[in-house]
Amino acid sequence: MWGWLERWQQRQRELKHGVDADLVRDNRRRWKLSWCLLGCCFALIGIQAVLKPSGPWDRVAEVLTAVCFIGGLVLGRWARAEESFLERPNSKEPPSLSK
Repeated sequence: MWGWLERWQQRQRELKHGVDADLVRDNRRRWKLSWCLLGCCFALIGIQAVLKPSGPWDRVAEVLTAVCFIGGLVLGRWARAEESFLERPNSKEPPSLSK
């Protein structure tokens, strides 16, 4: 248990010092885009409720809302998985083929 905690703290120190900075930066962008897409989705829902488009515009608005929602969820899951990978501490020892 304590070994894991020490490795986790070491990983946090490495991240603070800039190890994997490009991956962390890209993941932050992914989070921001995910939240922006979800925000656009809810804004489109509000606009549809107020304006009540008809004809083909109704279908276009529904498809755009669905694309924003699904895209936001997918990017959010991807960012969460990447964050989990980046914050995971290194293993105790590297795996070996012969024991």
